[in-house]
Amino acid sequence: NMPSSRALRGANFVGSPQEVIEKILFQHEIFGHERFLLYLSSLDHAKTMRAIELYGTEVAPVVRAETARRASSTLPA
Repeated sequence: NMPSSRALRGANFVGSPQEVIEKILFQHEIFGHERFLLYLSSLDHAKTMRAIELYGTEVAPVVRAETARRASSTLPA
């Protein structure tokens, strides 16, 4: 991985759960997307399973909560 692809504006979603959260939310601000496709490549089985676990337990809940908060803050009162 080139460092630029790992950067906030880069193409790859790699790094700590917090880094992935920040990147998804950054792109959500730009694109307003409602779905995120996770593609894991070049990982052995154990690392793939760990990545899925981290995404499901640490990344997805935070992203869901923050996107819901953002959506509710833009609704008219």
